[in-house]
Amino acid sequence: MSDHRRLEKILESAIPQDRLLSAKRIPARYKFDALRPYRPYPKLRMKGYVPSFLVRPETIAEVSEIVRIAKRSRIPIVPYGAGTGLMGAAIAIRGGIMIDTSRMNQVEEISEESLFLRAQSGAVLEDLYNRLQDDGLFFAHDPWTRPIATLGGAISTNSLGYLGAKYGSIGTQLLGLEAVLPDGQVLRTRPAQFSSTGLDLKRLFIGTEGSFGIVTSATIRAFPQPERFALASYKFPSFEDGYRAILTMRANDIRASMVDYGEEDPTHNEEAQLNLAFDGMEGEVNAHVAKADRISSQFRGEKLEDRMAQEFWDDRHDIALMFSQRISRTTYEEEPRTKYDYIHVSLMASKVLQFRSETLRIAKEHGVKVLEVGLWHGPELFSLVLSSKAGNPKNAGLKLWQASDKILMCAQDLGGSMEFCHGVGLKLAHLMEREHGLGLEIMRRFKRAVDPFGIMNPGKAGL
Repeated sequence: MSDHRRLEKILESAIPQDRLLSAKRIPARYKFDALRPYRPYPKLRMKGYVPSFLVRPETIAEVSEIVRIAKRSRIPIVPYGAGTGLMGAAIAIRGGIMIDTSRMNQVEEISEESLFLRAQSGAVLEDLYNRLQDDGLFFAHDPWTRPIATLGGAISTNSLGYLGAKYGSIGTQLLGLEAVLPDGQVLRTRPAQFSSTGLDLKRLFIGTEGSFGIVTSATIRAFPQPERFALASYKFPSFEDGYRAILTMRANDIRASMVDYGEEDPTHNEEAQLNLAFDGMEGEVNAHVAKADRISSQFRGEKLEDRMAQEFWDDRHDIALMFSQRISRTTYEEEPRTKYDYIHVSLMASKVLQFRSETLRIAKEHGVKVLEVGLWHGPELFSLVLSSKAGNPKNAGLKLWQASDKILMCAQDLGGSMEFCHGVGLKLAHLMEREHGLGLEIMRRFKRAVDPFGIMNPGKAGL
């Protein structure tokens, strides 16, 4: 009997055969997450990566036993939520056992009094939003992938949503969690809002992409339904005008729930659009909107029609739905000739304009096009979309890879961080030492202590 068949027989003792697939029967969608051949990652294989086994557990007991088997067999574990991650954190680069959490999707408890929701990690964010709406409460985590992303996946990258300007990332909304450790033991942290009793162990699983264990359940803050929700959009003649308006709004304590600022085709200094959302008490919201109107006009901002603000809000999840429709195309007959990359860096506000200028310079030097730049949630979070096209697809990818790295290193050199919401995965792992210095070795010591055999999502997050 081969080692593969022997391991399959052992896994069959832990999970029913209809929820266990070996390599040849695993659907193509599991070969990639959202790090695909149209993105610039030189080590990515065109045909993707097939895990040795795919399992779909329904209980924490099943997850625990699968992990124990993996530990005994020294075989990697790769957690998989919905495959929407941009950095390759859910790709089985070393084979192993991929744990698809989609069957672990139950809402376990909702408390109107204590304002929390507890759900299994495979629950889809949209379903959690709808459940709380039905109970008269509000689920505040609203990323572009809300219709398809899972709770566990969001925690694994410390995802940030459209309403993060007010409510923060999923990590700031997380009260407690349950996770299976690399030896199969189950860790449960208390959902108390405040504690000064040592290390906050839930932080070990926020933004670390399953490197320390598999989150199986989480307790998340719920919020009261706001009395009023309002949208406002403005057009500015230049990026700098809108940037100054955002700075002034913050200085005047204007508390928007959403700040989304974008400039298309920045090489030609095109107009930029600012989209704001406000929620809370009616008088409070009305006052913030009126003040935002006044400040925008001071910086040559033109308020757009209400329908345009509403269209932006209504369409904010469209890209996720498009991705969901395309997800079945996971093998590529030929390498795409046009490559795209998405960069999301965190900077001191005083460095934003300098960084924008450096970005345009670097892109021009490498023959790469900057399609869009923008700010999210305030002046510190800077995003951009890049593209590269060449007769030889490998040349297009290499140019974009080199330009992206230079831009990320520029952000680091300005005292910033190279990513604020999508995690590290495979794509940014080579820059982790530059980002953290000695801090990366400290992280690796934690990793070795918790996962001495290195079975938990190896090769991700620089760990």
